[in-house]
Amino acid sequence: MGCAAGRRFRGGMIMRLVNPAWEAVKEFVHASRFRDVLFDLDGRELQADHGYLLRTELLARLPWLADCEGAGIHPVHGEPTDHDTLIISRRARLWLRLPLERADAAGALCGQTLDLGCGMIRIARMQVRPLAPFAYQYSHFVDMGTADEALFMTEAQRQLDELEIRCGLIPGKARKMQTPEQEIRGYSLMLHDLSLLDSIRLQERGIGASRLLGCGLFIPHKSIKEVVVE
Repeated sequence: MGCAAGRRFRGGMIMRLVNPAWEAVKEFVHASRFRDVLFDLDGRELQADHGYLLRTELLARLPWLADCEGAGIHPVHGEPTDHDTLIISRRARLWLRLPLERADAAGALCGQTLDLGCGMIRIARMQVRPLAPFAYQYSHFVDMGTADEALFMTEAQRQLDELEIRCGLIPGKARKMQTPEQEIRGYSLMLHDLSLLDSIRLQERGIGASRLLGCGLFIPHKSIKEVVVE
């Protein structure tokens, strides 16, 4: 629970809540060698199952992605429709996780267009952000090579143990993705009670397979609601 603090102003005092967890995040310093690179998108719709299409389109424009260790391509989020597509909102982003030395090179995407199955989508303004340390980390889709939830959780725990990352695990919704070679199945996953350093290490490394298809990439969340309400 936070504690009250305040500063005086003419005629009274303005109160603010000091949350120790937020204060710890502000004071945390770690020189990560990864960055999140985000692009605005100008388009209307894309296929809901777009991981393979997105990887194909981006590799055609950034061939070095195929051999870029640790690189990942986040899925594009949008509003679901009744015909297996997503509406691209103003808040939707193309989101890459890249080594620091490759972040600027991704700027070559600006102004280009992608075909993700429902018309052309233009890539606009780019932003580069540092990884954010939070005790809750969420992945939309983790690929452990199995659709069995018990086996999935066992393998997730094994990989976290191998990375010496200590946290709690909460599985979410079952996921599937189609590629020309196979159907990939897995689950969303929330990890909680991470140390700040482990939260960064998790984002740098990820767990599971298929990073360029949008799997095993973790992003900060403030609570467990993402897996509870989805």
